[in-house]
Amino acid sequence: MTQSDVSASTDGPETASTPPASSRSSRAERNAAAGADLDRSRGSFAAAPGAAVQLAEIEEVDPGTIFQRDGAGFPDWLSANLDRLAKELGLSGLREVGRDVGVGSFTADLLAQTDRGRRVAIMSHLEPSDHLHLGQMITFAAGLDVSAVVWIATRIGEEHRAVLDWLNQHGDDDVRFFGIELRLLRIGDSQPGASFHVEARPNDWQKVIKQRQRVGSPLNTRMREF
Repeated sequence: MTQSDVSASTDGPETASTPPASSRSSRAERNAAAGADLDRSRGSFAAAPGAAVQLAEIEEVDPGTIFQRDGAGFPDWLSANLDRLAKELGLSGLREVGRDVGVGSFTADLLAQTDRGRRVAIMSHLEPSDHLHLGQMITFAAGLDVSAVVWIATRIGEEHRAVLDWLNQHGDDDVRFFGIELRLLRIGDSQPGASFHVEARPNDWQKVIKQRQRVGSPLNTRMREF
């Protein structure tokens, strides 16, 4: 065996196991290209949900299209949803104890009672507030043994809100006055949902509610009543 034969036998396997530089370069380029494709696919996948999100329009619904203009049907719905009204007022609960309670020539739609036994007269007027119903509200406060009168309308005007604020500030603490706006909202083709917005309330009502929520806080007169 010659020296050239030895060289051929020893160098051959090493040369076969080591890929050429051009092959190593091609594999690295393919790996880089595959990584870039993967990054692009990840980016497009993450962006897809955001691009596909669609939000429906919120439409305000006229209560007159759901309930009759004279409010027929609304007391029935309200009676079944007094817990929602109680939540907006900050009360632990309300339940119906009377319907169409008359005071002179006026009639209160609902007479409710709190968990503490205090009675609340509720007057609904599914139109913007007016002077006639403001007078009725004051009549209910004077003619019924109630601790609060709640006026529900589609809009409480500034002048009527001012009167309710004045009554809460200067009137007898035994009776409180609340002005509530009823709003019906629909999202897309869904059934309308109702929400209550308190537009007028006793001046210290928020403070009373916060104090009640504090465990062990002493109860003042207003809190004992409700």
